[in-house]
Amino acid sequence: YDASPRVSTQALSLDVPVLMNYHIKGGWKYVNEKTGEFFHDMSDFRDSLRTLLDKVEMDEYTPRTWVMNNYGDQISGSRLKDWIEENFADRVLLPPGTKLLYPSGA
Repeated sequence: YDASPRVSTQALSLDVPVLMNYHIKGGWKYVNEKTGEFFHDMSDFRDSLRTLLDKVEMDEYTPRTWVMNNYGDQISGSRLKDWIEENFADRVLLPPGTKLLYPSGA
């Protein structure tokens, strides 16, 4: 299980909408009306796939634009810094003027 499906974000970054199983942990934060569709199990897979293909044909998805507006180094780096300051201020002292943090080793 990929707790935050990186393949999905890679696809979205390449402007490819996704069809995602609703039960994948963390996947919910990447799928919306701009990025793709969910299916729950085989009972609704075909309907969800048809919806996705129809919307692709009508050019209704804008996954890359959505990713660029909600993620990336500037946005995610700022969120990570804020989270570290809020949760670990007693253990982590960031240099004055720090605006972003970039994770490494992932």
